[in-house]
Parts: sequence; structure tokens; C-alpha cells
Amino acid sequence: MLTREDLDHFRERLESERDVIKSRMAERSRDSKETVREDSGVGDSGDEAIRLNDLEVEADENQIDRGTLAQISRALGRIDDGTYGVSEFSGKPIPRARLEAVPYATTLVEEPSPEPGQ
Repeated sequence: MLTREDLDHFRERLESERDVIKSRMAERSRDSKETVREDSGVGDSGDEAIRLNDLEVEADENQIDRGTLAQISRALGRIDDGTYGVSEFSGKPIPRARLEAVPYATTLVEEPSPEPGQ
């Protein structure tokens, strides 16, 4: 069972990871706006294809980051409601080593993960 100190440790890790992801997303957004502003009306179709590909990659990265933010938010809620560190699948304790590796884990390694959004 996790101690109060353990829960405080994981809360800090989750909040720190959340802040890093939010900063990365904000930076990506600023970079995209600057690129569009700088490149407006400049270049050829090859340049345009590269810009479009870069924007698609950024959109994919943002989607992944949004998913991770949702998992972090859920994990913080689980700390608040006393269910953090317990598998949503089996009800068994999640090993501390797994939580260190993936602090928003909701299942044991060998268990199926819940579908995103559940």
C-alpha cells in the first residue's frame, strides 16, 4: 500500500509532467503560428508540402499529449479519491516500480489497459 509520502511524491511527478506537456504544446503552437506568418506567400509547392507535413506531425504530437494530459488528470483524481495505485482491472496494487515508470498507470503490466476515454 502506498504511504502519504508516496502519494505526495507521485502527485509532484504527475503535476511536473503535466506542466512540461502543457509548455511543450504552447511552444509548438507558438512555433506553428510563427512559421505560418513567416512563410505566407513565400516558397514553392515543395516548401508547402514540407510545411503541411510539419503541421500534421505537430497535430499528431498534440493529440498524444492531450491523451497523456487526460491520463495525468485521471491519476491526480485517483490520488484525491484514494484509488491511486490500485488496478482498475483487478483491484490489485500496482507495483511501485510500474508507477515510477508510468505514474498514470491504471493496470498491472500483464492486464489489459482500459480503452482511452474510459
